[in-house]
Parts: sequence; structure tokens; C-alpha cells
Amino acid sequence: MRFPSHLPRFRLTILGSGSCFFLFCGCAAPARPAKPPPIVHPIVGEIAIVDEEERFVLIDLGSNLYVPEPGALLRSTNRAGGTAHLKASLEQKRPFVAADIIDGKPAVGDEVVR
Repeated sequence: MRFPSHLPRFRLTILGSGSCFFLFCGCAAPARPAKPPPIVHPIVGEIAIVDEEERFVLIDLGSNLYVPEPGALLRSTNRAGGTAHLKASLEQKRPFVAADIIDGKPAVGDEVVR
């Protein structure tokens, strides 16, 4: 039995193509690690009253559905970049929540975030 003369050439072509595929398939540029999503601090409300003497603030929640649990740590920020750390207290009467001033100088109008 005799094979056609083009059959060995055909086998070499298939063999060569397959080996090139396996040889170069791993040469793609490495995937860049995905950037982590930006950290978003949910807005709790805005400082309505500051009592420096007693070291507490009243936070106006407005129409916000989130009410911080007593003891929750919060942070107030102003447009100048200043921050103060707060701790939610037991006194809560919608739309206001009282919070103790841990450190910093909160001011009326500062945004409060978790």
C-alpha cells in the first residue's frame, strides 16, 4: 500500500502549527491586577450642634435611613480636610443622634461618615 506523496508534508504542517500554538500561547502580556474599588464612607449626616463644654455633638440624620448603633465610631470632616472622631451615644431621637467627641474639633455643618 502506497501513501500519497503530500501526506508527510501535511503531517509536518499540522505538527508545526500545533507546536507553535503550544510554544507561544503563554506569551501574552501578563494581566494587570485590577484596581481595588475606592473606599466609600457612607454619609451618616451633618453636625447640627457642638457643645465643647460637655464634649458632644448632635448629628442631624436628615432623611438618612442609617442610624448608628450606640458605641459606633464615626468621623466628621470639613471642607478644609479637618477631621474629628466621634462615638455615637445612647441618646437618639430622629432625626438627631448624639455623639461624644473623642478627639478633634468638629464644627456645625461638618459631614459625618462611618
